[in-house]
Amino acid sequence: MSNHMMYNKSRDNPNPIEIKRKDGRVEYMTKEEFARWACLIEGIQAVDEKLVAANVPDTNTKWVKPLAFEKYIQERFPAMLHDVSIEHRIGNI
Repeated sequence: MSNHMMYNKSRDNPNPIEIKRKDGRVEYMTKEEFARWACLIEGIQAVDEKLVAANVPDTNTKWVKPLAFEKYIQERFPAMLHDVSIEHRIGNI
């Protein structure tokens, strides 16, 4: 259980987001880590929508721009963290 997403619930992460895996195991993330992952997924979804609309073939990987994704994450993170915090507090995640 040395997964990097596992946190000590009581000391390192007193109010963790619980992730239930398909294999039945439970892992925990901080709100910050969850928000960063959510930003990355959101960015990939936005790019995917544009690629599909432009009929870019799945085999074309020239669109992969890690620095652009990092910039998107940095810009989107504060608002996403706020959203994640609210959703976690009301029990949606």
